Amino acid sequence: MFDRHKPISVVLADLIAAFDGRNVTLGDLLDRLGHQATAVVLVIFAIPAIIPTPGIPAGMIFGSALAVFSLQLVAGGREFLLPKILASTTLPQGLLQRMLAWLVPKLAWLENWMRPRMPLLCHDGVLRLHGLFVFVMAVLIALPIPFGNVLPGVAIFLIGIGLAQRDGATVLIGWGFGLGALVFTAFLFLGGWWLISDWFGWGAASPPPA
Repeated sequence: MFDRHKPISVVLADLIAAFDGRNVTLGDLLDRLGHQATAVVLVIFAIPAIIPTPGIPAGMIFGSALAVFSLQLVAGGREFLLPKILASTTLPQGLLQRMLAWLVPKLAWLENWMRPRMPLLCHDGVLRLHGLFVFVMAVLIALPIPFGNVLPGVAIFLIGIGLAQRDGATVLIGWGFGLGALVFTAFLFLGGWWLISDWFGWGAASPPPA
């Protein structure tokens, strides 16, 4: 069960030892973290969107899970639950440990620079707003957009660790990454529409009458 007094880097290090290279389902992971560890769950499930995870459709799986969690936050829930089809999804053997081993020292360094500040952004009263934003980011993660996972994944990761450390500045930076993700996605869609329109000649000016 998650200890709220532990830094997230320590919680992640504990996970490496707890699962010891064996296969892990998303349900196992959620049970180990504790259903009420809001910030930690967001951080853990955002990691595969940032770090390449060969062998699994990480965007679809973890984006869908984050979307479910975020809707529970918007609804005012404090217990995270997963549908059976997601809870039974198995990660490749050792994948979680490799990701966490890469991340833990970097996260520990980041936590040394964080401190409680801008408390209004970390108050329980704004969790629903954060949940709505995380839902939008989760949808972007789940979409099959080339390199589209990274910015929304970083956004959720920073919001989660900011909430855990009560560091509103980090939460705000997470929102900034999220807005950047929306701009990037809009640019891709508009650019794609422009190319398709140009290819088919849609919107081309009609020739003047003879």
